[in-house]
Amino acid sequence: MKKNFLKTPLAPLEPAANASRRYGISLGDGGLMPPSLAAKRLWFLTGLAALLMAVPVFRAAAEKDDSQVNALLLVSSVQTAFDAKFQAYLAEKGVRILGSWPPHVFTGYVPEAADAGLKARYGVSVYREKISDWSVFSAYGEKAVFAVNAWNKRFLEDPPVAPLVVSLKVASEKKGKVQVLSWNEVMKASTYRLQISRDGSFEKVFLETLLPENSYMILPAFWPDGVYYWRVSAVMRLNMGDTRESEFSDASSFAVSKAGKATVMKSPRKKVAVKPGKGLLRWGPSYAPYYRLQLSENEDFSSPLLDVFTDTCSYKVSGLPLNEEASYHARVMPSDGLSAGHWSGASKISFYVPDPIEELEKK
Repeated sequence: MKKNFLKTPLAPLEPAANASRRYGISLGDGGLMPPSLAAKRLWFLTGLAALLMAVPVFRAAAEKDDSQVNALLLVSSVQTAFDAKFQAYLAEKGVRILGSWPPHVFTGYVPEAADAGLKARYGVSVYREKISDWSVFSAYGEKAVFAVNAWNKRFLEDPPVAPLVVSLKVASEKKGKVQVLSWNEVMKASTYRLQISRDGSFEKVFLETLLPENSYMILPAFWPDGVYYWRVSAVMRLNMGDTRESEFSDASSFAVSKAGKATVMKSPRKKVAVKPGKGLLRWGPSYAPYYRLQLSENEDFSSPLLDVFTDTCSYKVSGLPLNEEASYHARVMPSDGLSAGHWSGASKISFYVPDPIEELEKK
């Protein structure tokens, strides 16, 4: 006699019509479905519905800048992760989910005041430092382990490496020619700090600015003739919002020699409004091919956060350490390529972007 290796008998197949009546699921006319499979599919659709209910909260948060991430959340219960009341609680406490390894691990912006409530009410553990004990997460599967690995990469063990200057030292340049200073990208650098001086010792800095990218345009019309020295450092933003900065690169140099005699651009003192956009600054009306842009926390622009030159009427600022709750001052100076004009009046701006719900409430 042949042995039956099945410990339990196979479940009988039932017509799809019966399964549809019992579970609300149809596989098509004449299809067959075992009850166990129907139950699994019903469970899947129930979970999917809960997930779709949660999507708007996660999607709205995911549009935020990843640099705002300051915490990792471990949600022990699958039901909690996609519970509508839990989602509402997160929104109420100002929690924004920016990364997810569902159904147990999420990263995002979590106000410190929310930590205790998340633990007491929903059993959610909030991590803000590098995680050394992975055993807790391994119990939640492979995704949770991947999440911890990604999280720990946000914490830098060694000091950042100084950028390597790419553009060559310049002894002389064709008069009036636009020059571009460039350097290699540094891994995990959020911004770069550029310093320009009239002497190689940098005892007196002529210009200093933070930059979101690894290049800088020099428009001779805005500069006095002469030789300049420049160096750059890489700035990393750590998990808790703190920054770590590399040493400065070796100094390099460039020369400015304008094509004609230094004059002031003949143009009316137009009122130019600088306005924030999505990740950039815009201004207008446009009446010049080149502009110098300054962004400062101080009204007198004594120490601008941003001091750049551009051949457009906009400049990308995403990546810069801008505070949504702070006010800034911005102004531009035009140039026709031969000489520079006057500074525009300062525009007071904010980078706060209200949520869609707030916009609807205003209307």
